[in-house]
Amino acid sequence: MLGTLRGALWVPDWPVAAAIASSLAAPEEAVAVCDSRVRAASPAARRQGVRQGDTRRKAVSLVPHLTIISRDDDRDSRVFAGVLDAIEDHVAATVILRPGLVTFGASAPARLAGGLDALAASLISSVASQAEESQVGYGCGLLTSVLAAREGRNVPAEETASFLADFPVTATLTVAPNGRVRREWEETIDVLGSLGITTIGQFATLDHSQIASRFGLTGTILWRLCHGADHAVIQTTAPAAEVAVRRHVDAIANEEQAAFLAKELADELAGKLAARMQVCGQLVVQAHFAEGGERSRTWSVDGVNSARDITDRVRWQISGWLDSRHTHPLGELTYLELTAADLTPAGTRQATLWGDSRRGREQAQRSVLRIQGMLGDSAVQSVRWTGGRCPDAATECENWQAVQEKTETDRPWVGAVPRPWPSIVFPHAPRVLLSCRCGGSLYVDESIQLACVDCVEPTPGRFVLAPMPSRSDAERPDSSRAHAAYYYSRPVQVWNYAGPWSISGRWWAPDSYRRAYLQIGVEGPAALIYRSGTSWLLEGIYS
Repeated sequence: MLGTLRGALWVPDWPVAAAIASSLAAPEEAVAVCDSRVRAASPAARRQGVRQGDTRRKAVSLVPHLTIISRDDDRDSRVFAGVLDAIEDHVAATVILRPGLVTFGASAPARLAGGLDALAASLISSVASQAEESQVGYGCGLLTSVLAAREGRNVPAEETASFLADFPVTATLTVAPNGRVRREWEETIDVLGSLGITTIGQFATLDHSQIASRFGLTGTILWRLCHGADHAVIQTTAPAAEVAVRRHVDAIANEEQAAFLAKELADELAGKLAARMQVCGQLVVQAHFAEGGERSRTWSVDGVNSARDITDRVRWQISGWLDSRHTHPLGELTYLELTAADLTPAGTRQATLWGDSRRGREQAQRSVLRIQGMLGDSAVQSVRWTGGRCPDAATECENWQAVQEKTETDRPWVGAVPRPWPSIVFPHAPRVLLSCRCGGSLYVDESIQLACVDCVEPTPGRFVLAPMPSRSDAERPDSSRAHAAYYYSRPVQVWNYAGPWSISGRWWAPDSYRRAYLQIGVEGPAALIYRSGTSWLLEGIYS
């Protein structure tokens, strides 16, 4: 399962380093690169309280003499080309995750350099002219190497699992190759968090088949990364032939002409991929120059194969190569080749609820606002996590897009039902019947222990939904019971159980409660039930 030994070079706060390298600020200044919010801050600014995500106004209020520089992705990519040139003196093939973070196979370069430490020292020394601070790390697989670089350490293969275990699952976002993939990963990570799975160690213990069936390709990629594997997913079809476009051109010396060439080739490559119904995981940009030089770069794109996305990456790369401040001018561009690598069939990624397009999300949002305008703000609601001791007390409904005061919901709740919690929680817990293996009814005594009316060794044996109340007792159908009936309409055998745990809350309010919870493993999905008064009720299902 462990991937190949990889290295990663990370430049902290690269947008700031790129601005300093472009002579827009001095290294000792307090600097922040912003759009509407702070995207990166220099060490001097961070020491005075500026943090990524702060608004401009807050940043300036903390540091009145703060130097504000506008965000410029083109500048970040163009300046990073100099860092890549320095790296190429020691490493033959690199993969750019984003400007400021690059990975490479470490085994062969380390042998030539005299060891991993010697290679790291050489890389840091080589890029010092472009970035005063950089860190190199090594580990098996993509995620391990990147997280190791953030700590500047070498993680041996046998320590991979223990090294990754304590990181939050959100640490996988550091290797997301682009914004769209990052959003897809965030959605999966949010679902895992709702199931009580917050660390890589917890996620890695789950069975791969269950992850693949529930979360599809996105879940498989995250699961492999958390096991120290390489990013690529095992292919189920034969590898496709190379898809490439190339063009010999008259000498091109400026970025405007190069941009037109990049768009022309990007459109052609995107068309070829669409015709083959494939997407690529990596984009290789290769160029020849008039002075005899050749350059090649590999960008991680991970399925983002629109002509616009390809054009941006090619344009950024060519701009860096044609930069007049290049230490060794390469001359005019005479040949450009784009190759789509790591090909997979299109449509193997799970779509989001609103689809993958921004237009779809905007249309959904407009529809929601229209419904609220006709029926009132409370007509469309979403579930907000508030924290609590049991699943049904840990969330509340709020009006769609309602602005609520942020609270600390991840703090520990003393006496809470043990995690993980069920993925399906019923708004109105349906009544269930739990009987002992002897056939008698089970209850919870005053000492919070299971007891049976007919025997002295109470053990859960059978579990079933209680009969539906008569129509006179229920004015309308109970959707919670109808949902539960899909799983437990007939009696099922109880294989094992955990608990009971006593939970009480809201003692000061009319809706105070005191419950005894049981987790039960049955034929079908496991369930979380509780005893309240003289009844057993179904809180949720581990689907």
